[in-house]
Amino acid sequence: MARYCLLGRVDPAKLDEYKARHAAVWPELLVALRDSGWRNYSLFLRPDGLLIGYCEADDLDEAQAKVAATEINATWQAEMSRLFASEGAPDEAWERVDEVFNLEDQLAASGH
Repeated sequence: MARYCLLGRVDPAKLDEYKARHAAVWPELLVALRDSGWRNYSLFLRPDGLLIGYCEADDLDEAQAKVAATEINATWQAEMSRLFASEGAPDEAWERVDEVFNLEDQLAASGH
């Protein structure tokens, strides 16, 4: 399963609301993400609005397309879009960052 790092930008004036919304994500959306192939998904937020996402998926493009096709995701993205410093649906504005190191992979490769 591949690992992905994603970058986004939350409006710094709306960080508290963003955090509050993500403290209790709608259960139907959680199930849609899981059923679409998202695994081990976490979000990290810096005080300046930099949002860092981490997830694992067999194919993130496919997992994103599957969840994007759900009504619950469309509703969530519409509500979240006003909290972001980017235009459009936040789940389409992610910037992917290439992985250059993983401890477990290198330990396994070295036989340790």
